[in-house]
Amino acid sequence: MRSEVKIIKGLKDWSPDAAGLIPKGVSAARKMDGAVPEEMGLYTDEKGNYHTSGTVGVGWLRDEHGKIIIDPVTNQKCALIIIPRYALNPWDMLIKVMNDPEYELYVSGLNGDFFKIYTDQELIPVNSTEKGGELLAAISLVKECERMCKKYLHRSIDFKEENFNGKVVGNIQVSKHIKSNITQGREDRIFCRYPVFTVDTLENRIMKAALKKAHTVIRRSGLPLKSLGRIYSFCENSLKDVRTVKISRSDFGKVNVTGFNSVYKKIIELAKTILTENISNDLFAKETEEIKYIIPYTINMESLFEFYVRATIREYLKSQVESNVILDEYRIPKKNPLFTLKDPEHHAYLMNNYVPDIALIDNSGEKKRYIAVFDVKYQNSTSKVYKDTQRHNSHQLLFYMLLLNVRRCGFIFPSDKKNADLPGLNMFELNIQSGDAMDSSVREYTQWMVDMNQDHHEKFAERIMAYVRGMQNNSGFVSED
Repeated sequence: MRSEVKIIKGLKDWSPDAAGLIPKGVSAARKMDGAVPEEMGLYTDEKGNYHTSGTVGVGWLRDEHGKIIIDPVTNQKCALIIIPRYALNPWDMLIKVMNDPEYELYVSGLNGDFFKIYTDQELIPVNSTEKGGELLAAISLVKECERMCKKYLHRSIDFKEENFNGKVVGNIQVSKHIKSNITQGREDRIFCRYPVFTVDTLENRIMKAALKKAHTVIRRSGLPLKSLGRIYSFCENSLKDVRTVKISRSDFGKVNVTGFNSVYKKIIELAKTILTENISNDLFAKETEEIKYIIPYTINMESLFEFYVRATIREYLKSQVESNVILDEYRIPKKNPLFTLKDPEHHAYLMNNYVPDIALIDNSGEKKRYIAVFDVKYQNSTSKVYKDTQRHNSHQLLFYMLLLNVRRCGFIFPSDKKNADLPGLNMFELNIQSGDAMDSSVREYTQWMVDMNQDHHEKFAERIMAYVRGMQNNSGFVSED
């Protein structure tokens, strides 16, 4: 039986649609800076040709009115798969970043979370080996459950009946009092019914059931997410007074997500996806060994790569007990930027805050000092298409170098080679003109490459640290003068 969905494959992020795979009429941004994940990060150039940006994932192609594009020849719904153009695995990267101690700070910053799932959309049939939004839905539910348990766990009024000894609480249940006490000669006891506040509400029961199912989904995926394990334990303890019951589809029609209960809206939608075995499956044929149905999702590879590199360097530094080099704390522009203008009204033309991606500090002396700064970019192209971006990024890095007064700086790029011997390095000496006569020190600029070869992770961070310290090693780095 022919599938009702046409899956468009072969596109990678940060690439033009040279083969014309994307049909005309697909909604996309008019320029690169306007690309959004809801449109799979697509944008068009001045000639109307489609390009991908730093977004990967699986999603439906829609027109300007939000309707799914139908192929005029095959009459099939069109869905798109975008994969990384570089030798990177977004799922492995996501694991490392989520296990990083600063993960909560990352997602609370300007970039938000690293992925989006679209639980309100139809499922997409893909190859059975593909991971999909259901795993991201499980991860999202655990994180949302943590937020609810910390701040918004609602209680409701319930009534409890109890046979008290010599006291009255609430209202006396006369008929039950006579039956349980008077007829038994126990006039010292009084059967009462009284109001209590309880967390055992329908919304919380749904949340607890979904939490357990999400934990099972994550465990079956084989992803070693330590941070989610801790969150699950916390949530399970917070919901210990909530009964564990079987949830049916009809229960979702009884929940209240209005007024004060509106904070439950997001987690109820996620729970519906997790608990009802993907209701949208009814729209398609049954799954087979070759085909499964996944929730549409997108992953922001630009943000993910930046924090993946940061987590890798932190992990290496943590393993070096005797190292005096530390990673500068993660900074949020609105809270603790490295540099800000004193003008609170933002009238100055100069940008009002600065936050480097990777800033390394020498912690050996009485006073900490910055020794190197790196900017992480999920691109590596000198193409004219990225000329404006290249200019902006160069100015940004050189400004950080002068701001922190460091001699060593560089860009960290992804590698498109899966089997390279070691992460690549290009090192250049910056040519300081005579106008900077007050500063005779040599300043160096480097370019580093990162891939997903497991053997390279530690080597990559090790080579950066050797370069930063200016130590002689097998890579041929020359010691500082």
